[in-house]
Amino acid sequence: MKKVVIVGAGRLGKGFIAETFDNAGWSIVFLDKDPRVKESLDARGEFHVKVHCRDCIQNRVIRNFKTFLCDEEYSCMEEFLTTNLVILPIYPEDFEEAGWYLAPCFEKMSIAYPMRKMTLICITNKNYLIPQIEEYFTKGLSEEGKYWFGKNVVIRDSIIRRSTDAASNYATEIDTVAVNSLLIQGPVNTNFENVEWMEVTDNVEMLKDIKVTAVNGPHATLAFAGYLKGFGTIPEAEADKEIAELEKRVTEEIIEGIMKEYPVTKEEVHKLIYFAPAKGVMPDSIYRVAYDPIRKVSRGDRLTGAAEVNYRHGVSFDAIAEAIAAGFGYAEPRDANAKKLQAEIKELGIEAAVSKYIGFPVEHAIVKRVVEKYYNWKERGLIC
Repeated sequence: MKKVVIVGAGRLGKGFIAETFDNAGWSIVFLDKDPRVKESLDARGEFHVKVHCRDCIQNRVIRNFKTFLCDEEYSCMEEFLTTNLVILPIYPEDFEEAGWYLAPCFEKMSIAYPMRKMTLICITNKNYLIPQIEEYFTKGLSEEGKYWFGKNVVIRDSIIRRSTDAASNYATEIDTVAVNSLLIQGPVNTNFENVEWMEVTDNVEMLKDIKVTAVNGPHATLAFAGYLKGFGTIPEAEADKEIAELEKRVTEEIIEGIMKEYPVTKEEVHKLIYFAPAKGVMPDSIYRVAYDPIRKVSRGDRLTGAAEVNYRHGVSFDAIAEAIAAGFGYAEPRDANAKKLQAEIKELGIEAAVSKYIGFPVEHAIVKRVVEKYYNWKERGLIC
């Protein structure tokens, strides 16, 4: 039986990656650093995924898995040595730690199975990270290990195009939407042609830039504006007439900028970003979508990246700036970076905070527009 090692057994790890590979008959191995994740899976012995497809809702129960903690004894070693596919649905800041932890596994594999070919697939919305991730995964290796790694292991980026949510990373009841495939940078060293929702493609970096702005930008708009208006879920925000209109304008501005910036047609953009309607309503939380506003308003990311493209091409970014401003008003107390952002605004003032976090000088037109929109939200009593 084919095997996949999933580093990170959170929402995506369980609700998308494990569910998908289990459905294709693969065995699943979870590796996580959070004891609560392992404990919750071990205690129940299964997890449930409600899969919202185009024409049906599937209630899947997954039991064919093993769980391991990132312990000092490397209890995962035997399972790791007998796989050739590792998928990492983790946050950008966690790749360095993952690389250091897995280095002894790769070192041992290079000795025990020198002919083994490996594929590592990274699942994150942040682009252009692969060279840095490769460094994280090789700097803990011996010179012989580095040589083997360079010949036998490929680290590939991907584009995630589905929503997956749960009450927490260690929850065992998960919702996911299955209408678009994971786009994986090729070539790969693993054959998973029989696995639905996995698609190897070219030009991943360009497509990811487009996707992160054209899909995640409007999605973040719904989350940030929805939070300001007191909603808890994305469907609630979408049902609000004002927020829906803002999302529509943000999408239109982003696509107009994309058409100026990239050698793509409207049809190609539509194919990349279009999400077919799924059966039922998935209660995607604003907390999940808005999580870590510092990253999501930063330069080059979903909204600020789109504003920069539009500014460069003389295209309107008025609605995008309104969405970014809503991000600076996101004050969710459970989100450490939301609290940090609010503390910086209080300490520095909104102009300096916007400049610092979106990466442009105070006098830049994007900063000025975002600050103007921030005060508009504030005057309406939606930002405290």
